[in-house]
Formats: sequence, C-alpha cells, structure tokens
Amino acid sequence: MEIKLFEELIKKEISAVIIKIFDDVPRLPIDVRQGERVGDAISKFIESKFVEYTQKHFYFKESQASPTGKTKNPWDAQTYFEVKGHKEMVWIDFKAVNIDNDNSNPDSGTPNKVFELMFKHNSFYLLYIVVYYQGLGAGLGLKFVEKDGKKVKPIFLKDVEQNMHITPPNQIQFNVFEAEKYRSRDEFIDFFKNKLIESNQRRINDAQQKLDLIKQGKYSVPKTIYKEQEFDFSILNKINSEQEEQIKKIK
Repeated sequence: MEIKLFEELIKKEISAVIIKIFDDVPRLPIDVRQGERVGDAISKFIESKFVEYTQKHFYFKESQASPTGKTKNPWDAQTYFEVKGHKEMVWIDFKAVNIDNDNSNPDSGTPNKVFELMFKHNSFYLLYIVVYYQGLGAGLGLKFVEKDGKKVKPIFLKDVEQNMHITPPNQIQFNVFEAEKYRSRDEFIDFFKNKLIESNQRRINDAQQKLDLIKQGKYSVPKTIYKEQEFDFSILNKINSEQEEQIKKIK
C-alpha cells in the first residue's frame, strides 16, 4: 500500500468516528462565554466517546483515553490502526476551536512528546483532530458546528503548514486554519530538525542580547531553555525505512 494512501485511510476513518459522535451528541451542557475556550472539557468528552465508539472497530484497536487527572499526558487518545496484520500506533490530540473567537489557535504540545512517540514507540503519527463549537447562550451549552463545510479537520504533525515554529517555552505552534503541506516521513524528519535548529538559534540570539545587557550593567529575565536527552536523527530515518517497507508490503 502506498504510504500516502495508508495515511489518508487513517485520517478518513478517525474523522468518520468523530463525525458519528457529533451526529449522536450534537450538543453538550457546557456553557461558553463570548470568546471563551472550553477545549479541555470538550476534549475529555471526545476522548471517552472515541474509546467507546472504537471498541469493536474494523481498523482501530486497543483505544485508550488519557488518564484522568494527568495534565501532562502526551496524548488525548491513543489507538492502534490495524490493516491486514500491520499495526501502527497513533497518538491523537483533540483541538476544539471556538468559531466566535477569531484569534483561536490552540497550543500544539511540546517537541519532547514527538521524540517519545518516534524513538520509544517507533511511530510517526501524531494526529491533531480539530473540531469546531459555538456557545448557545447562558444555560444553553454549546453545539458542534462546521467550518468551511467540515465538522472535523484531521492534521498529521508531519503535514502541518510551513510556518510551524517552536517557541522559547518549547511549544509547537502552527495555524490550524492554514492548508496542510504533505511531506513524506523522511521529509518531516528534516523539516522538524530544521525547526528545532531555528528555535535554538533564536534562543542563542536572545541569550546573547541578555548577556550583552548584563555586561552593560543591566538585566532582563531570560527565557526558559530546556535541556533534554540527545537524539540521533539518523535513527529516525532507519526506523522510517523499516516501517515504510512493512506498509508497502500490505496487499
């Protein structure tokens, strides 16, 4: 099976599950003030329903919702996509967008979880599921709505828009409303590495500016810099090569 077709099948099937949830439960008793975000509560609802709706799914196996009370879990839902004997782990990150908030662009997590997914679990599929909602007024809750004719927008991290960047606090940011840019998994490894280089170069520049200020007898609170375990990108290319060979053998 072609890799791109394999990936499109994952997105199509997950989207179908989420749309089925919204068809069955189009409204939630969660009040939304003008412009307010209630994404966490919506995410918890979708997580539990996704697990429920995939208990006997043709493709999705062993689905789990994030542990209750654990705020730093790297995924909202975890599942295995299985087709003709090949199983692929998928981490799902639900992003609920209030359509009344024009500036809504939810955080997209830390690069650390990307390395955990790829190195520890040998998987490349972190999938953002963007859904849209609108408040119905005080005491009336909210409803799930469409944007640009779609109830669900699935975006693989590997295919996010070109201007994705990593902030000084080590958070991935990209515009969920921008069109996707398809990349092979090897292309994504290079893309992600370059974004990390750009991020760290900005940190170096920022640190140099603050150092210069200190030498002048001034001080500015420095931005946080995270130090993590070293990773070898060549290992990712090897993992990807092995994974793609398995997928291509699917008949």
